[in-house]
Amino acid sequence: MSIQKRTLSSKREVLLVLCGVLALLPYLFTLRLGNLRENIPAFLWAFFASFFFYALACILAVRMPDLSRWALLAIFALGTAKLGVLLFKAPSLSDDMYRYIWDGRVQAQGISPYDYPPDSDNLKYLRDRVIWPQINRKSAVTIYPPLAEMAFAGLWRLSPDNVAWFQGVMAAGGLLGGYLLFKLLRELRISSARLVIYIWSPLLVYETAHSAHLEGLVLPFLLFSWWMSIRGRSGLTGLFLGLATGLKLYPAFLFPALWRKNKTASWRYPATFVSVLVIIYLPFWLSSYTRVVGFLPQYIREIFNLSPHIQLLHTTFKLVELDWRTWTSLFGLLIMSCLMLWMFIRPPGDSLDILRRSAWIIGAYTLLSQNLFSWYLLWILPLLTVFLWRQGTSYWNAWTGWWLFCGMIALSYAFFISWRPIPGAIWGQYLPLYLFLLIDLAQKAYQFRSSLWKKPSLPSF
Repeated sequence: MSIQKRTLSSKREVLLVLCGVLALLPYLFTLRLGNLRENIPAFLWAFFASFFFYALACILAVRMPDLSRWALLAIFALGTAKLGVLLFKAPSLSDDMYRYIWDGRVQAQGISPYDYPPDSDNLKYLRDRVIWPQINRKSAVTIYPPLAEMAFAGLWRLSPDNVAWFQGVMAAGGLLGGYLLFKLLRELRISSARLVIYIWSPLLVYETAHSAHLEGLVLPFLLFSWWMSIRGRSGLTGLFLGLATGLKLYPAFLFPALWRKNKTASWRYPATFVSVLVIIYLPFWLSSYTRVVGFLPQYIREIFNLSPHIQLLHTTFKLVELDWRTWTSLFGLLIMSCLMLWMFIRPPGDSLDILRRSAWIIGAYTLLSQNLFSWYLLWILPLLTVFLWRQGTSYWNAWTGWWLFCGMIALSYAFFISWRPIPGAIWGQYLPLYLFLLIDLAQKAYQFRSSLWKKPSLPSF
């Protein structure tokens, strides 16, 4: 690299780090807000202020070559600082983490969280004044899969009832995901500067360090499975995808996207995946824990942050006098099944195709969801890191839409201002996504049409 290019690269690295420092300030501001659910407008101002500086950093990063060592360390240091700031603030946007602690406490007594809901008289002696009042759905047994329950039990035993400890573990999982994403980018020969798209995302920071969602543990296993699939390690791909599914069930939808069929090792992937799930679930089936699906069947029928297109689907089913919840779920399952079947029939072409197919599944799952919380978008962040604004591609494509959606999804918290859906907040989330998806579709349709009408070239003699 010439001295001029090296100087330009160094200046861009300084600007990138400066954006990261400025993005840290809104997180510090949130420490003064008290309960964030009771101060949603101020929280949204802080979130979008951090997203503004994050966006500037992303625009810089996608145009940069590999970072120098100091800049790479600075990216991780600033990512750690953003996560660390929110560890000083007890979760208030979501109360899921208190259920994690409760389930760990219950298991420490040798009781299955699948057997009794928190308000059961059998668990009355475990109630306290800190964790118990914060638990949601006290009349329902747990919804989380067995591996998640094992994690809750282990974390509780290491530091009982410690809220900051659970937050720190989920934040550390997000950071570990960043390291694995760095290895994945190296494998694909993609600039490490793109790490800021993932590791500085306000969505990642708030949903792991503040709300301590279980996705903080899911992300490293997902990134391991993508990395191993790209390297052709079928057994390890099945192992890590199985572990991710054991924590939260939705990674199972990625199964066909990661299957690289070949003559020698194609069987290892499904065999390992199934074996891992059998090993995880078997102890619960053989002991007194018999209801391992927990609250899931009821949860599937709940609705939150309903998109305009799903609302339209509900209205259509109501007009023909059908159970709109059930038929919308069946419609979504049909679309997902068709997409997964196509991937089974037609194996991926190259490494990027594996990740691209994963994005198709995540996108379809998100668009078909009737119950979309902000943290459900975390698994698309690593894929955005790979594909967003790649060299030679337009800013006006679906990837930009999904990147914006990972920011605008914060508007879903506007529900808590008056505890009812706010149409403006819903359209604010989905309208930019619709716009970029339609533009991307129009561009692809035009390219396809142009290829059909393109005249064949005459042979040269």
